[in-house]
Amino acid sequence: MLRIGLADDHPVIMDALESVFVEAGGFGVVFKARTGAQLIEALRAHPCDAVVTDYSMTQGMSGGDGLALIAQLLRQFPTVRVIVFTMLANPALCEQLAALGVHGIVSKSDDRAEVLAAMRALSAGGEPPILSPGVRASIGARRSRAPQPLSQRETDVVRLFAQGHSLDEIATSLNRAKTTVATHKQNAMQKLGLTSNADLVRYAYELGIA
Repeated sequence: MLRIGLADDHPVIMDALESVFVEAGGFGVVFKARTGAQLIEALRAHPCDAVVTDYSMTQGMSGGDGLALIAQLLRQFPTVRVIVFTMLANPALCEQLAALGVHGIVSKSDDRAEVLAAMRALSAGGEPPILSPGVRASIGARRSRAPQPLSQRETDVVRLFAQGHSLDEIATSLNRAKTTVATHKQNAMQKLGLTSNADLVRYAYELGIA
């Protein structure tokens, strides 16, 4: 039986995933964690074969979650397969997770059975990272466009916006028209493959821009 650990700050999601694994047979959920700190502690106390974890949990560990948490998992528990189950549809972030060495990335917009499919693919010798259909589509759309780095002005706008400044305040700070600032912000979102302000703020903090 494959031993699975689950981590998500929404218990209902962990319950749903546990049901998928239990109904499939051959899997046993050995722990559930709601924060990054709990996940690290659980792995130390309950050895397992694989972990399905959210990318960002609102009550993360003091060192942060996101990329920092995933990197710590891979470094401290090299024999554990790590599948990231996330609601973020950011192709740049998915590519960074793949570069870190995660074993699978599954979008929460996909059917939850895709987590099971990823686990089975890994068990069958599939080459990581195993990507769910939604993640593959997101990355494919990004790669179909030539990569464009953010300009310095776009980076400045994203940083200030993520720090909580309004467009009017950013315009004053940078001595630019509000419409110019709005254009820089929109261009940055398009380059990063982001569709919401929340994703832009999260991306800025996770990448150390803010």
